[in-house]
Amino acid sequence: MAKKKEVAPEEEILVLHEKWVRAAREHLREIIIVSLVLVFLASLWAFYNYYQQKRLDEASLLYARALMVRDVKQKRALLAEVVRKYGNTSAGMEARLSLFEMDLKNGELEKALEELNQVYRKAKKPLKIFVLLGRGYVEEERNRLNEARAAYQEAAEAKIGLEEVAYLDLARVAELQGNYKEAVNYYQKLIALKPQGLKIDFIQVKLDEILEKIGQKSS
Repeated sequence: MAKKKEVAPEEEILVLHEKWVRAAREHLREIIIVSLVLVFLASLWAFYNYYQQKRLDEASLLYARALMVRDVKQKRALLAEVVRKYGNTSAGMEARLSLFEMDLKNGELEKALEELNQVYRKAKKPLKIFVLLGRGYVEEERNRLNEARAAYQEAAEAKIGLEEVAYLDLARVAELQGNYKEAVNYYQKLIALKPQGLKIDFIQVKLDEILEKIGQKSS
């Protein structure tokens, strides 16, 4: 039986190198195309990040400018410009919320609700909960207390740190509806959260007022 010829490591490396060179030459066109595509994609991604950051910077500057303006008409025009140009950015959504506050203050409830709905469609969960509170305020202004209560309840159950605000809103709506025991329950939940400063004084005064009402009705 003939002995298998042994190949030195150096010769084996040379053979492999020649095979690789031959394969590379045969597929040179494909390798160049793939390399160019990868370079193009990397450049495109870098440009996209730059463009996105540029838009965010521009949106933030325009929004800050709008907030500093005192004239109401000019402020509204600048906020609308932020929404029009940069509606999908965080500054664009903040501008919509500012427009919502202005509309709510002016009693333009349908316009206020539309701004909230636009934010809700694009927002992630934490901001969606703020929008729910806003919807509750609009519904409360429209005297649709059940709808307002449902919005506040959902905000309270989200457990993102808005419980104090949501429980206060729920207590107010319960009192407006004459559900005094329910209002007491929400004020007690508020006290359990251990609010600080004037908040606890206000809550205790409201709780005492409602307990007195319940006592009068019971007697």
